[in-house]
Amino acid sequence: MNKLAWRKFFLSGGIAAVVLTSHHVFAVDSKDSVVLPDPQKLFSWTMQEKIIGFSNSAKLFSTEPILKGKTPSALPKADPSVVSRLGSLSYQYGVKADGAPRTNNVDDYIKNNKAAALMVIKDGKVVLEKYADGLSNESLWDGKSVSKSVTSLLMGIALKDGYISSLDDEVVAYIPELAGTAYEGVKLRDMLHMASGVEWNENELDPKSDLSKMLGCVTQADPGSCIVSLMKTVKRVVDRDTGKPIAPGVRFQYNTGDAFLTGLIVQRATQMSLAKYLGEKIWQPYGMEADGNWWSSNGVTSGGSGFNATLRDFGRLGLFVLNNGVLSNGTHVLPQNWIRDSTTWTAASALPHYADNGMYGYMWWFSPAYDDSLVGGTNVADPIYVDIGAPLQNSDASGGSVPVQSRPPVQGQPASISDWTFSAVGIYGQFIAINQSEHLVVVQWSTWDKPDPRCCDQSDPQFTVENPYNEQAVFLNAVIKSLH
Repeated sequence: MNKLAWRKFFLSGGIAAVVLTSHHVFAVDSKDSVVLPDPQKLFSWTMQEKIIGFSNSAKLFSTEPILKGKTPSALPKADPSVVSRLGSLSYQYGVKADGAPRTNNVDDYIKNNKAAALMVIKDGKVVLEKYADGLSNESLWDGKSVSKSVTSLLMGIALKDGYISSLDDEVVAYIPELAGTAYEGVKLRDMLHMASGVEWNENELDPKSDLSKMLGCVTQADPGSCIVSLMKTVKRVVDRDTGKPIAPGVRFQYNTGDAFLTGLIVQRATQMSLAKYLGEKIWQPYGMEADGNWWSSNGVTSGGSGFNATLRDFGRLGLFVLNNGVLSNGTHVLPQNWIRDSTTWTAASALPHYADNGMYGYMWWFSPAYDDSLVGGTNVADPIYVDIGAPLQNSDASGGSVPVQSRPPVQGQPASISDWTFSAVGIYGQFIAINQSEHLVVVQWSTWDKPDPRCCDQSDPQFTVENPYNEQAVFLNAVIKSLH
């Protein structure tokens, strides 16, 4: 089709017209004249398009519902005294126009991080629940790569249920179409660690990147087959010094393709879509209060993206993880120590002097907190973090924390250090942060200007001195301290 073709018809939910072009479909709301943005241009949406697009996945993409439970689990409000403590929170981040340090409160943080919603849960009670941009507690929101952490949970559940025998199983045992490709010899554990060893371009702003090619598959008749075909073409990373392929498990490379394949493995093993499996194993028994949805087509859910839920149910999901996957009736949904193992940071993802023991586990992140990204041209550690140097490990043990990778325990540090905080993270500022020692869950929805601000340098017109990832970590530390 070379010209625009217009076809009007009525849909539910107040959508009165659909505009068809040669590349995409977008809808116009008859009441508010709201236009749904082009899904193929997701990585260049304006802020307003992000707000509309992130909260309307089911109108933009093929999705499958995640059915809610019959009785919502309790999510009561915290005592006023606890709310007041968070209300008086302050933290230093950034500088004023005159170069003096900038002191921020919760409202400043919401503004700085372009947060569309923010929730803080302490001891199972809601301390803060704020919405902006016309959103409410009924809004569904696309968590972006938070989906990967959900896929990781489902891999663990499939392992406990016996659908998957071991994380040392090879990928080709479940996806035989990949035999003879770069995925030959790659284990499920390597996939969870994003250490498959395949070449991959995750640049959201490069229209020729592998990730952009994946996005192009989403609107195909059979997205799953399209993505598997794409994954057949990737090559193994070659060591520049030896000229030999790098073995799986050695090199960390963030890869949404790996996450999709991980989700596909769970689906083939269980004979259920991720959306259905999530509904049966977590959403319904844990008592989520609203139906969610997940990008799905032809019975295949996208394991790397497209998970949508309400803010309160994002929070409940965080509580499920905080409690190590134990339901209210005492049922253990996850294997023993799964959360501990998921947050044991792989050495392949280590960054010296930043995350010495690694910053990535089974599709969960550790992010050290720094006071500012460029103060005097160098990173300056947040005071609560300055004496640590490397993370400690979350544990199911009553003691709360154990050292990882043979690092001796760090003595004399308060239990509220950020090293016990881990996160599910999505582009444009989405996250579920969990601190088991502090019984804390923080959820954020955001609409950052760029998918990943770390992509920029000082020659970029959109470069900002203050990296929002850093500010997130400093803010989390401030929340921990205020509620400890």
